[in-house]
Amino acid sequence: MSQQQPNKVHQTQNQVNEVTGIMHNAIGQMLDNQQKVSDLQEKSENMKQGASNFKKKTTEIKRLMWCRNFKITIIITLVVLLLLAIIIVPIVLKFT
Repeated sequence: MSQQQPNKVHQTQNQVNEVTGIMHNAIGQMLDNQQKVSDLQEKSENMKQGASNFKKKTTEIKRLMWCRNFKITIIITLVVLLLLAIIIVPIVLKFT
């Protein structure tokens, strides 16, 4: 019986060491996962900020392009009216 007792103690110690190793690995993985989640949250916040800035810039550009298009439309309209006036006024004056 005394021979079995040290063997059982040795087996139990080996099992405890194995479980301890598994727990260390599990804790290490959990810490790695927490770091990954933290990194993902940070990246998500950065992307959210980037999307907000992108939306603001596109709104500004849209407004700027609308103004440019409006100016071009006014200039073309004035040129067409001026050309019509140049063509029509002499004709009207000739027949009056």
